[in-house]
This record gives sequence, C-alpha cells and structure tokens, in this order.
Amino acid sequence: IAEGFGRGGRLEFIQFLSIARASASELQSQLIRCLNRNYISKEIYDELFELTDKTGKKIGAFIKYLNETNKSGTKFQNRVSTNEKQINGKRETRIESNEKQETSNESNEKRETRNETNEKQETRNETINTESAAKPLGAYPHARKVGNLLFLSGIGSRSAKDNSIPGLQLDDNGNIVKYDIEAECHSVFANVKAVLEASGSSWDKIVDVTVFLTNMKNDFPVYNKVYGEYFKDVNACRTTVEVKSLPTPIAIELKVIAMI
Repeated sequence: IAEGFGRGGRLEFIQFLSIARASASELQSQLIRCLNRNYISKEIYDELFELTDKTGKKIGAFIKYLNETNKSGTKFQNRVSTNEKQINGKRETRIESNEKQETSNESNEKRETRNETNEKQETRNETINTESAAKPLGAYPHARKVGNLLFLSGIGSRSAKDNSIPGLQLDDNGNIVKYDIEAECHSVFANVKAVLEASGSSWDKIVDVTVFLTNMKNDFPVYNKVYGEYFKDVNACRTTVEVKSLPTPIAIELKVIAMI
C-alpha cells in the first residue's frame, strides 16, 4: 500500500491496492493451513482471520473510492507542459497543468482504453456462483476473483443435480452405513471443474489444493490414485489433512486456488 501511494498516480495506486488485497486473501489461506495443522488455536485463528477480512474489505472500499473520484495523483498536480506558437514574429508560451491538457487533448482511443482497464479491475474482484456445482451451504460464494487469482470455497462431493452424495448409504438415524470414496473423488473433482470454468479459469490453472479427508488411513490410497489421474499434468501444490467430520456426510472436500 505504501509503495502504491508513493507512485503518486491514482491508477497506479489502485493497481498496488489490488495486489495488497490479494495478499490479504493469501494470508487467510495460510491461517487456515495453520489452524488445520494445530499451529495456532481456534481463538487466535478467529481473531486474525477477522482482522485480515476487515483489512481486505477496507482496501476494497478504498479502491472503489479511487475508481469513482476525479482527483489525480500528486505527480500530475504540478506537472506542466509548454506549447510554443509563433505569432507575428513573437513566441507565445502557454503553460497549462498536465491534468487539464490531458483532459482536453486526450484521444477517444485512450479514453476507451482507460475505461476498459477500470472494467477489468472490477471484473477481477467479483464473486462467482454456478448451478453446475453443488449449492453452498451458507452465505458464501462458490469462488471469488482477487486480481489474477481465483479462490474457491470448500467444494464437496454433493451432486449438483439433486444434492445427493454418490455411493453413500445412511441408516434410519442418519449414520453412515457405507460410502464410496472413489465415487466421491470423481464427484468433487467435477464440482471443482464446474466452478473453475464458470469463473473463467480451467483445471490446468490450479496452483494450490488443500484436501480434507474424514478417514485418512482407509481412503488415502484410493483418493491418491484418483487424484493422480486428474492432476497428472497439473503441477499444483497439495496438502492433505484428516478432519473429524465435514458439514454433510461427505468423505472428501477440496479448497482450491487457481489463476485466471
């Protein structure tokens, strides 16, 4: 943020603020990793995650303000340009502020380019939901674009068509009688792929994957085999952790970061 401010230009400042907000999202991802590895307590995690979330929102509000204001950066406020004209053998010097001259003489092409840049910046900070993946269980989107990165919410193996979990059998009390980890792997990968495509990304642009299993000992061999088939040519970083349970009776969930 300080470096962007030091640039002295409004549009450059917005660019650096976007990078700063993406860094805040990256920090949230690392906080989740720390919590999953028991490096920090749930209380510390909640406190730091909330602070990081507030920071990202404040940066976003600042970006919105700068996109709407007519104020220029400091390096444009005092810059002058000199235009000399020969009138009756005498030279007349006309000095105008750079911002006024830029406004009066700017070509339509430059204006269109600037508008396109602002539109791209707005597009790169949006949330995504799609009917092609299982509906989120709470007040959160399937994914969010931040700069050139795409952050997916936790994606499970529930079917997008009927919310069912492939291969799962429950007793009358809702206890798991039988489940199929291989079928769930194929289903969760299909959900992730659907969200990526709806967000303008693709499977080959995945850069980081965190996998949550409810039974590491029994399910890891099958999951690892299926994972290898899907990620054979994708050099994404991966972390696999065991959790006691997930919000629904699924056996696997993915947290993905991808490029746009």
